[in-house]
Amino acid sequence: MLHGTLAFLLLVAFAVAGSEVRAAFARRGLRAPGAEGLSFLVIGFALGDRGLGLFPADVLAGLRPVVLLGLAWIGLVFGLQLDLRIIRQLKPWHRLVGVAVPIGVGSVVTGAGLVLGLEPALALGLGAVGSVSTPSTLEGLARGRAVVDRAGFRVLKLVAAFAGIPAVLAVTAASALASPAGSTGVPPWQLVTYTAFVGLVLGYAMVSLVRGVREHLRLLTLTAGAAAAVAGATAVLGTTGLPAAAVAGAVIVNRTMFPHRLLKVAHSLERPMLLALLVLVGASWRGAGFAWPAFVVLTVVRAPALALAGRWVAQVARRRGLAVRRLDLGLGLLPQGELALGLLVAMLGTAIESRGVLEAVVTAMLVNQLAGRLWLTRRLFAMPDPRESAP
Repeated sequence: MLHGTLAFLLLVAFAVAGSEVRAAFARRGLRAPGAEGLSFLVIGFALGDRGLGLFPADVLAGLRPVVLLGLAWIGLVFGLQLDLRIIRQLKPWHRLVGVAVPIGVGSVVTGAGLVLGLEPALALGLGAVGSVSTPSTLEGLARGRAVVDRAGFRVLKLVAAFAGIPAVLAVTAASALASPAGSTGVPPWQLVTYTAFVGLVLGYAMVSLVRGVREHLRLLTLTAGAAAAVAGATAVLGTTGLPAAAVAGAVIVNRTMFPHRLLKVAHSLERPMLLALLVLVGASWRGAGFAWPAFVVLTVVRAPALALAGRWVAQVARRRGLAVRRLDLGLGLLPQGELALGLLVAMLGTAIESRGVLEAVVTAMLVNQLAGRLWLTRRLFAMPDPRESAP
């Protein structure tokens, strides 16, 4: 028991300290590849059985509630950003592009995974991870640089902001397909319905509870309670709590008058929660394999699919009067962020029978991140070619 307590305290210390260090670097404009969270997988591996042994298998099993709560928290933060009042203000083609691109790319990645022999649940999960990008990467790159292609910059941010919606839906379906409840005769569609129902009930319960609450600590307590309830309710049938919490967050943001207070509270723990999950996933690593099909679909397949989508988006934008350059590979290699990492954890969990999937996905995300930064810096922020401005 003492060993488990010390391990938990060490996990909290790494999560909080890592979050503060990242924030300090970000304030100075420093965003090194891997510092977005992937490096904490390496830290977890160093602390696990194959490293220092501070997180043995029995301790990891005891810390599983931390994983369930963390995934629910990430889902809640995502849902709190789905404000329909803002989405309705966008032009119809904005919504079309924002949803069509991740669905199309996710479908291509999933289909390629099935062709390469991956299980349907894993192929769906990889499709979800592959379709997610992050607008924060663009914002970080823009610091201290002059944006050459402003129209393309805005369109890329738009696509990245919408990508999480179909990705969370795909992970919901993947979780239902992989649930142990399926072996007892429960069809996947019932598990998806159960997930949505849990989110709706908890969301409306939170709408009633947060009315009149202004203190930060009380809001934090209510938010943690809701995330724990979602995690427990979905864990009963072996599904992830991230989608149900996202539904709850969407209900809250669209049914309360001042949701920004709750979003600020939820954001305060999102990064430490994610880092704690990544440490636990890294510590649970047991194998030494590499799933080449998973790596291929997230790099060789994902980049061309998004490149083609980028050209389509550019054509749509030009027909609306926006002077964008070709988006192609700038969109195809757009790096992934916090939600993609949360989806990865939701897909694999902590008790990973690796089969090389974790290693392949992490490597693919690092490749996308490095290549994406190099290409985006050259494409969106480089000085324009004088010949392009010549008559």
